Parts: sequence; C-alpha cells; structure tokens
Amino acid sequence: MTTDTLMNLKEGQKLRILTQNIFMRPPLVKNNKSDWKDGRLDYLIEHILPNYDVVCLQEMFEFASGRRSRLLAAAEKLGFGYYVVSERQFPWNAAIDGGLAILSRFPIVATDSLVYQRGMGPDWIPKKGVIYAKIAIGDTDENTHLHLFTTHTQASYGEVVITQPDVKRRLAQLYEFHNFLEKLLPLHREAGEPVVLTGDFNVDSRAHKLSDPERIPYEREVEDGIETSDEGNAMMAVLEGHGIEPKLLGPDNEDSFKGKEIIEFHDSLFERYGYHPVTFGNIVVGEDGVAHPRETVLTTRHDNMVMHSIDYVLWHNPGTNKHSIAAELVEVGVAPNFTPGQPFTQISDHYGVAAEIRFSKA
Repeated sequence: MTTDTLMNLKEGQKLRILTQNIFMRPPLVKNNKSDWKDGRLDYLIEHILPNYDVVCLQEMFEFASGRRSRLLAAAEKLGFGYYVVSERQFPWNAAIDGGLAILSRFPIVATDSLVYQRGMGPDWIPKKGVIYAKIAIGDTDENTHLHLFTTHTQASYGEVVITQPDVKRRLAQLYEFHNFLEKLLPLHREAGEPVVLTGDFNVDSRAHKLSDPERIPYEREVEDGIETSDEGNAMMAVLEGHGIEPKLLGPDNEDSFKGKEIIEFHDSLFERYGYHPVTFGNIVVGEDGVAHPRETVLTTRHDNMVMHSIDYVLWHNPGTNKHSIAAELVEVGVAPNFTPGQPFTQISDHYGVAAEIRFSKA
C-alpha cells in the first residue's frame, strides 16, 4: 500500500463491494432463445466492474469456456490485480467447477475454499461451495483485513417447503459453511477485523402469501412488523451456529445443525429496508394494477414474478482491531444492474447487492 492509501485510510478508506450471480453458465446451456453470455460479459467488464473495488461472482463457470479467463484478464487491466476462483474441474472429475470468483483491487493475502457435499438434481453437476479471500487494507505497519466469503448453495426447483429434501440439503451445506468459518477465522483473523458473507444462498427470506393471480401474485406477509420466512430464519440460525429445532424439518429429522461457536451476523439488506427486497423474479405493475415480469429474456417462464430474496451481504462487525482501525458498513442496497440499449434487459437473471465499507481510525 502507498502512503496516499494509508492517508485515505486514516480519513476513511472506503471499499465498494458487489456480489452478483452473473448467470454465466457453460456453453449451450440456456433458458430461452439466448442467454447472451458474451454480450453480458462485455457489459460487465465495461460498465459494472469499474464501479467497484471488490466483486464477488456466482455462476461464473470456467467449464468448457474461455469466458472466465477473459474476465480475469480484463479485470486485471482495470486494476483488479488479485483474485480467487473455484478450482477447475476436468471430465474425469464427473463435475464442473463451482462457478465462484472474487476480484479485488486490494491485495488478497490468504485464500481458502470449501466444496460442499454434492447437490441434488441439476445441482449435482457443479461442485458448489465457498471461496475465501483475506483482503489487506492499509500498509504493513498499520493495517487491517476484510475477511470475505462468497458462496452458492443448493437450489430449489418448484414450490419451496422447508421439509423438502433439497431444503434440508441446502441447510446442511450452510452448516458446512458455519464449520468452515469456525475452522478458518481463528487461523487468519485478528480480533476486531470484519467478516462479510456474500452470494446467492438460494434461501428465500420473504414470507409469501398467494394473492389474486391476475394482479400482484405475491404480497409480503408481515407478522409483528417482521417479514422473514421459516427458511430465512433457519439460514441465519445455522450460519451463526445456534442451530435449529430438528422437528422444524419434519418428524424424522435428527439434525440440529448446531455449531460449537456462535458468530453473530447482520442481514444488512433487511436492516436497511425493513423487509427482504426482491433479488430474483421481480415484477413491474402497470397503471391498471396488473403485474408483469420485470425480466423475461434470461428468466424461465416458471420463475417469472416469483419475487424471491435470495442474494445477501451478511455482516459481522466486531469493533476495532489492535491498531484502533474500525470498519463500518455505511451503505448497502439492491443493484439491479439494468443494461439499457442491449438485447438483454439486465446483466443477469438475478439482481446484485452492493455495499460500501468504511475503514477509519477509531
């Protein structure tokens, strides 16, 4: 780090983060007429990467494609000199890579990864998991680190009920994630350094109730001012290490997914908005009150207007480090990443989530 960077740190060094399921699946895989993979990758490089210091991607698959290599080369020219990606897979692995990537303008000084137990259905094919980057902020004499993780978990196909096998597999993967945190953080993290979990968790935290099918198909169901689904609550409990009541997942379930340690996380989007905003399958409502899908080029008809909240920035802020440097999450919000003038209306079938962290002398 230069002296100027250290001065900026003292004045309040800011780090801009984006997490985005980029929907860059292997060649020949598409939902509709075209997934516009090359065009969307070009748009990502030209219009989105320059706005951030750290970018976390899901579904940026390397398998049978040169797109990930092209992204890494272009990102380096834009100043992203550091990265960590899912491990490459080969035909004899009977799997494709996990599709995860972290790009950083700041030095990544340590990395690690975890491959979850294999998924179910189509999710058996990719080796989904977690990747980790320890990102250095400051110089060698007066520094701190951001401990950043990004993940992609088991998806559900169809109506989601918490007792379903795919939901149980997803919660089991999140339990693996918690155990990974328990193992990794004591090795790399000094007291007072922040931890951020990002990614497409495939857990819809919105509590839905069916409405008039000819108008808005889902409305928020609010109880005592809080709108969180059973699985959304279970996700946070498992990631934090509290575990869940086994009977929640059915009478024959014995797993509580309880960790040895507790790591408290804040759902930053929920705390900012007061509800769980849509990140997948959004709607637009006409003047007549009739709802229409916001995105139809990339999204399957089945997923149109599902109004799910499945992309997250989870924040653990323990205070100040030994150098009296404090980290604060000063801004977070949904980043739709619309693409005006293109044959595709969004950069992905998902919205992204953007956050800004400020580091300053306490």
